[in-house]
Amino acid sequence: MINKQLTKSLFVLSLVIVLCLGQDQFQQCCKERRLYYGGDGQCYLPLQQGPCKFGEWIIMEKGGSGLGICKKTPCESNIQFLKDGQCIYGVDLTKRGLLCGGAKRPWYSVYGEWECKTRYLSLPFGSISDKTTQDPVWQDCRSS
Repeated sequence: MINKQLTKSLFVLSLVIVLCLGQDQFQQCCKERRLYYGGDGQCYLPLQQGPCKFGEWIIMEKGGSGLGICKKTPCESNIQFLKDGQCIYGVDLTKRGLLCGGAKRPWYSVYGEWECKTRYLSLPFGSISDKTTQDPVWQDCRSS
């Protein structure tokens, strides 16, 4: 009985340590709106190949510690969106209506999931903000 309680306590303690370390690593990169990748200790933009293999992208695992993980991309490009088994380019005006209606556009989250949202922010000089910079997950960044 004591061994079971001790084992359970050690498991909980190690889980807390892992989550705390993960949160510290998340904080290392979040001010730049990047994900910490434990494989090499570097920070990467979400939804990019980064340190991942061809056909994968770095995303944040939902419900995880906030760190970047490699996952297979749903389509060939990160500007394509998978709907009903078909990859549709979000910039294809002839098919974009199949994804979202009205003034909404497809928008990937840092988790690699997409939904329809109001247009993304246009910046001066024709630049367009990285869509993932608006993701609510960045609100967890500490300022210090």
